[in-house]
Amino acid sequence: MTVRAYAIPISFALAVLAQDSLAQSPSSEHWVTRVWGGYSSLADTAGEVNGFQGTLDGELIDVTTSAGFTAGAGVGYRYNQRLAVEFAWEYRTNDSETSFNAGPSFSDGNYASNTFFFNGYYFLDTYGAWEPYLGAGLAWIQEVDIDLEGNGPEQSFSGDGDTGLQVIIGSNYRLSNHWSAHGELRYGSITGIDLENESGEGSFQRFDYEPFTLQIGVTYKF
Repeated sequence: MTVRAYAIPISFALAVLAQDSLAQSPSSEHWVTRVWGGYSSLADTAGEVNGFQGTLDGELIDVTTSAGFTAGAGVGYRYNQRLAVEFAWEYRTNDSETSFNAGPSFSDGNYASNTFFFNGYYFLDTYGAWEPYLGAGLAWIQEVDIDLEGNGPEQSFSGDGDTGLQVIIGSNYRLSNHWSAHGELRYGSITGIDLENESGEGSFQRFDYEPFTLQIGVTYKF
């Protein structure tokens, strides 16, 4: 009788724990939407200038960047506990300084972009509320532009349509059945970008765009 008296509540407790574990595990298929923001670091770049007043064709141009920020949003689909895909948009901006080897220099400016991504994710084993993952994606720049300031009127050069890649490492942290927070590190690479003067003559050629991002955000599971 004593054994049975304890066996009933123990069995009930095990059943509750099992149900709770299933509730905390990601369902096999669902839609998610995410928003995020964070710190943007952008690698310095160099290229060639053509047809820009005060410079020589083929002259080297150097762009030095400093800290900036990024913000974005995405919609994704989780196929199972391991695999998911996402379509995302991201805006990024970094302060910049631009100089020419034999021409003017611009002590202030901005290097910014609107980029769309198609990402794939692979989720690792969960650790309590933590769910680490790896990802990779294709990037398409809808617009990228650099503004030259600090030496006469502002001048802007822009381009679009370039493609590249990015890699991702991050982790979700489950807050409830529908909400989770996430943190990510991202590295992207888009090379061979050409930028045209928006209000005059001249172009910048063979720029690289290599962002590194530390971001946090929230995810809602449908």
